[in-house]
Amino acid sequence: EYDDEGTAARYFYCPKTSKTERGSDNTHPTVKPQELMKYLCRLVTPKGGVVLDPFMGSGSTGMAAKDEGFDFIGIEKEKEYFEIAEARIKVSSPLMEFM
Repeated sequence: EYDDEGTAARYFYCPKTSKTERGSDNTHPTVKPQELMKYLCRLVTPKGGVVLDPFMGSGSTGMAAKDEGFDFIGIEKEKEYFEIAEARIKVSSPLMEFM
């Protein structure tokens, strides 16, 4: 038996997304911190792999994937959030194409 009462948060701490990281025009309710998303991309994606985000939201995963050197495919049904994601990812990866 382990004498351990800590939560899973003790393994990876990441503060909430700052206003600067979030962006001034970002209305998405659940913007994720970049350091957390980079960690998760590295954790589950093999070198040279592709990160697929079927619920792209404001693009936090796409930004993190590109920062970590992965290709990225994002899907978002809400036009408002797609436009936010497009703008955020273009800032962090200006050569990325959007369709």
